[in-house]
Amino acid sequence: MAQHLQEWLQALAHIGAAVNHGVSLGELLDLIAKTACKLMSYDFCAITIPDAASQVLIIEGSYGLSAEYIREVNATHPLRLHGVHTPTASSQAFDMGIPVQIEDIGRNPTTLAWRAAARDQGYTSMISVPLNSANEILGTLNCYTRSTHHFAKEEESRLLLLAGQAAVAITTSRLRSEQAKRITVLNDLNKSLEEQHELQRQADAIHERLTALTLEGGGVRALGGALAEILDRPVAVSETNGTLLYQTEREGASLPAALLSIDGALPLPDVTSAGNPGLLADVHIPDTAGTRTVVRVPVMIKEQVVAWIWTSGKVSELRPLDRQAMERAAAPLALELLRTQTAIQALWWETGEILSGLLSGGRHNATTLLAQAARLGHDLSSPHAVIAVRFEHRNEGDLPYWLAATFSRVARQIAPRPLIGSYDGYIVALWPLAPTTPIDEVRSIGDEVRRISSGRSHAAISGPVTSSADYPSAFATVRGAVELAALRNSPSGTLALSDLGLVGLLLQLPDVSALSHYTDAVLGPIRDKGLPEDPPLLPTLSALIHNDLNASKTAEQLHVPEDAVVEARRQIEDLLALDLSRASDLTRISTALEVDDVLEGRQR
Repeated sequence: MAQHLQEWLQALAHIGAAVNHGVSLGELLDLIAKTACKLMSYDFCAITIPDAASQVLIIEGSYGLSAEYIREVNATHPLRLHGVHTPTASSQAFDMGIPVQIEDIGRNPTTLAWRAAARDQGYTSMISVPLNSANEILGTLNCYTRSTHHFAKEEESRLLLLAGQAAVAITTSRLRSEQAKRITVLNDLNKSLEEQHELQRQADAIHERLTALTLEGGGVRALGGALAEILDRPVAVSETNGTLLYQTEREGASLPAALLSIDGALPLPDVTSAGNPGLLADVHIPDTAGTRTVVRVPVMIKEQVVAWIWTSGKVSELRPLDRQAMERAAAPLALELLRTQTAIQALWWETGEILSGLLSGGRHNATTLLAQAARLGHDLSSPHAVIAVRFEHRNEGDLPYWLAATFSRVARQIAPRPLIGSYDGYIVALWPLAPTTPIDEVRSIGDEVRRISSGRSHAAISGPVTSSADYPSAFATVRGAVELAALRNSPSGTLALSDLGLVGLLLQLPDVSALSHYTDAVLGPIRDKGLPEDPPLLPTLSALIHNDLNASKTAEQLHVPEDAVVEARRQIEDLLALDLSRASDLTRISTALEVDDVLEGRQR
């Protein structure tokens, strides 16, 4: 008895040691099955556990049983726990929590479905003992013998003792497994937190680096270069109107040509209306090699997008730190652009103040204005051309920042530096001229100023101006030329006074009151004359002159019948007592019409 007890204690200790060593549940169940066979001298043993849905009992551990038998029971004829079926020893033991035995498998009606498998396996008798734990039944311990065997009460007691210890071992093993899983989850979570902390630390370091560059006055170029180094990718920064502020300049850096072209319009999405304006997004841009995908993030000031940061690739290809760097770079760039914007607006206001003093002809101290311009790097003591372009802006306010910034950039790139600003609804540039530079040679500069302003407007050039006292009349002249071109619906372009002939000379006159008397004397009889159903006489006369007295072309231009034009010409000649066919009369009338246009341009 002492030896037998020692064997039991050693076997249970072995099971406990296996649990403590963290063997898998399958290995533990196999060990329990083997221990039961060895201690009780049985031929085969199986441990059944309910499946996840608690519908059937599955053999999860065994000793001595063949793989074919286990497959037959688990897959073909499972031990069902619920539904309409003949109760089995295992299901009864599991449901009732008591041992259930079958002395002869071949004669018991409940084993009909498993007789062939039992015969192939070679057992005749079996007993199923529940694995009772404190709160539930975990499964069954099934033992089999080759020969017919009756399991006595003492055997049942021993098996219940062994099953109880097995249940404790299974419960402990599951707890250890769950604990190990929780530990793994906690370790993973801790590792994730450490990675996030490290990512945050690196992101903060990037933010500090970029902010320091901003505070040091490094500008957009320094910020863009630092970001390109961090990402190890090409970077571009553009304003919302498509003006490129920075692009990576290094070998191998590649972004779509449409993005890197200052003159090319960027197909930018309206990210504000698309939602999530603070997130990175993929943008598809047409390129010479086909559509390319780039990543962009907005730079925002007061909830408005003022610029974009671009890099190559897709959002999904960026590392988490790269994404953080892109988003973190937006704030220092916004600060830099705000600083730049404030400086440019202040400079634009100051240049506008200088222009106002020079062009208005008011009581401004010319010496003070020239000194103020010199402090900004403009030498107005040398000859300058006056270039004027009307800027049509919807709002009566300051010039849009992007336009002021563009002109400021243009001015910085030229030496001697031109003075560019806004005055009285016009963009005005005082452009330095070399002593021998003909005024026509700066026509391309006027075209550039016009293109930047709107592209569809008129520009005019006057000069050279050599004295500050001459700026008011020079501006009045170019403004009159622009208004006259608009009045005549002339094609957009840049006008020099030499293009306008007599009109150019008339525009330079400081006093046009005598001209007004002249046009009234010549054209007065036909002003506001004509029947309501007929075309007005003065516009008809102007159209006839410009169409070389061709009645058909004039009628087409005025959208009236040709007969009406012929009759209007007759009335004009009668009222003015002249004949348009005579060269002298035609010259007199043409001159009067041009003078009248000059007067209207001055009034506008």
